[in-house]
Amino acid sequence: MTNELNIPVLYISTAGIFDGGKEFYDDWDQPNPLGVYARSKYMGERYVVENAKRFLVCRAGWMMGAGPQKDKKFIQKLMKQLKDGKNELFIVDDKDGTPTFTHDFARNVKALIQKEFWGLYNMVCGGQTSRFEVANELLKILNIQDKVKLTPVSSDYFKDIYFAQRPPCERLINRKLNIRNLNLMRDWKVALKEYIDTYYKGYLD
Repeated sequence: MTNELNIPVLYISTAGIFDGGKEFYDDWDQPNPLGVYARSKYMGERYVVENAKRFLVCRAGWMMGAGPQKDKKFIQKLMKQLKDGKNELFIVDDKDGTPTFTHDFARNVKALIQKEFWGLYNMVCGGQTSRFEVANELLKILNIQDKVKLTPVSSDYFKDIYFAQRPPCERLINRKLNIRNLNLMRDWKVALKEYIDTYYKGYLD
């Protein structure tokens, strides 16, 4: 059924819809979802694109935002371990991607809506990285890199906890936002520091 009332639709998708075979993916690369979750997100993309007249499909990377009460993603899981007194963190070293700060994401979505630049967009923070590098940067921001050991492990280490298939590389580049001169997404290290400074002040005390 088409959107007969011509109501703008926003659909938030994920970098996980790609199979990880490339070093990075732009807005025009063909998705090849590996698991059930990725397939459902991609099918959602296709439905919106094919049935809405005015739409935004925005692909996020590794989300961070909302703080310790709501964030259930990678950063909060690391912060929780640190708060619990862990002095060694086991971090996968075979997953590459791009962090995405919710504040930057929301700001960029708003800018697209205001200009009515409808379409499909990659929308991630700048810079290409890995889970291990993100964890290392987090410890630097917290100034505890000499107190906490990072131990690299393969994804198989967590296979009993995270059993859904994930691509080895989920790196996106915001090529279409750059073309439209409307890429408001900052470097992931800058965004990560702002996130920690804003939401986690005193959290580890």
